[in-house]
Amino acid sequence: MNRTACRAIILRGEEVVLMHRREKGTEYYCFPGGSVEPKETTEAALLREIKEETSLGVVVEKLLYRHRLRQNDDDQLFYLCRYVSGEPRLHPESEEIKSLSDDYFEEPVWVEMKRLPQMLVYPLEIRDSFIRDKKSNFKDNPRKIVRVGLPPHQ
Repeated sequence: MNRTACRAIILRGEEVVLMHRREKGTEYYCFPGGSVEPKETTEAALLREIKEETSLGVVVEKLLYRHRLRQNDDDQLFYLCRYVSGEPRLHPESEEIKSLSDDYFEEPVWVEMKRLPQMLVYPLEIRDSFIRDKKSNFKDNPRKIVRVGLPPHQ
């Protein structure tokens, strides 16, 4: 059964919030977010996930990307969000989960846009589309992106 996940692209000037993660010896970044729960709207799920993973106040502006790794995989919806308040930090309950394993680390961080091309940010095709589309102020969005290849580390 296919599920839907919502991810936030939170902007503050020329910075974006990413989740810095390390698991099983692999270090990478990804956009904050997670699965939509039954009977939950995508926007409600997005706001819940942003609170859990970053503790930031945001305004959801618009859907940028509908991403699918392979034709029959789950959808990931990437939303452009405007930063309103707060400093990125894990919600206390998420902090407890993080401490359960020495082999797992995650932390929300502000990253300068100019650093993104050199960073391992999953999914890579969303990172690249975001860098390109920001220059045009996202005028051709939303877009659907389907890629056949190796699964991202998420």
